[in-house]
Amino acid sequence: MSISTDTVDVVAAACRDRLGDPSAWVASDAYRASLALCIIESVQSSCGHSEVAVVDRYLAYRQARETSPVTDGARELLRTFEEAGSSDQWAGKIGSYKRRYTATGVPIEAQHIQQVAERLHRLHINSVEDLLAAADSDHALDAVREAWTEACGDDAEVTWAHLLMLAGIPHTDLGTAADTFISTTLGTTQPPTDAAAILAATAEQLGVDSDRLDYAIRRWLSIHGRSLERAA
Repeated sequence: MSISTDTVDVVAAACRDRLGDPSAWVASDAYRASLALCIIESVQSSCGHSEVAVVDRYLAYRQARETSPVTDGARELLRTFEEAGSSDQWAGKIGSYKRRYTATGVPIEAQHIQQVAERLHRLHINSVEDLLAAADSDHALDAVREAWTEACGDDAEVTWAHLLMLAGIPHTDLGTAADTFISTTLGTTQPPTDAAAILAATAEQLGVDSDRLDYAIRRWLSIHGRSLERAA
């Protein structure tokens, strides 16, 4: 089935506008290797568009001290709070590493990030592998979600869904992310039957593979899904 150039152009333009420059997209492997990155981005996602910037600053801080890829878990994340001295200090020294930090700017959810890491560490959830193992048991995952909710408060539902997505745990709200993104972008109420082909053609135009585009869409939707209709 051939896809019209106009259709691909519209979806590609929406991807550039909402997802940003493809060269800056983070591959899923980076998060699947580090629970610390999953925690930081998920908790920070409650503050608009700041989550990727805080992850980048954390990575810059850690890479200045480690030559190997960052695979930090909850314990290593907590160690950075110990190095900084407090959650307030962490926001300035690590969450804004080598950047000017002001309390009047976008808030860095350092306290909630620390509280989440502490609670998961107490539950012996120190890595993405530990979280995936917990997901095999409804009782174990419920305990993790309860700890997450206690730490995150009002924003727990959104940030929890974001954590599951980053860790690679199936979540029904994100199961048809690309279909939802494409149909809303095209102004249709139902996903087009050729959505997979549109995704592939869009990925080709953007110069990325389909899986990378699908993951970028899932990340975006996990934060902005409720406002997608207004964005279209």
